[in-house]
Amino acid sequence: MIKIYEIAAERLQQMKNMLEAQDVISGELDVEIEKEQGKGNLEKAKSWKVNEFKRNGYILREAKILGIDKKVSYLYIEASEMFFRDNEKLLIDKGAKIIEGSEYEQVKAKIQEAENAASAGIGFLFG
Repeated sequence: MIKIYEIAAERLQQMKNMLEAQDVISGELDVEIEKEQGKGNLEKAKSWKVNEFKRNGYILREAKILGIDKKVSYLYIEASEMFFRDNEKLLIDKGAKIIEGSEYEQVKAKIQEAENAASAGIGFLFG
């Protein structure tokens, strides 16, 4: 499933901060692991809060770069329904707006065309 979101220029930095946030330790598990193999030093295993956007991947492009005359950026995400069910509210809360219809088709085609051109260029360099 592919979804594309429009992000206003004034919300872009806030969105980038969320998309690129580091994974963080969210607590300790009730399991001990050896700190250094063979040394006998034990420590509690950690649980992590993983940035699902970084793990899944996304494409973020300014409209101007895509040849669209708007002062916005587009966030293109290809993921499972479960990913969107679990994470879409975060995007909406940060000001992202889902695009649909002909605008969706136009932006999707332009992003995919740009990505294919970039892939072809890299293939040409190493081919």
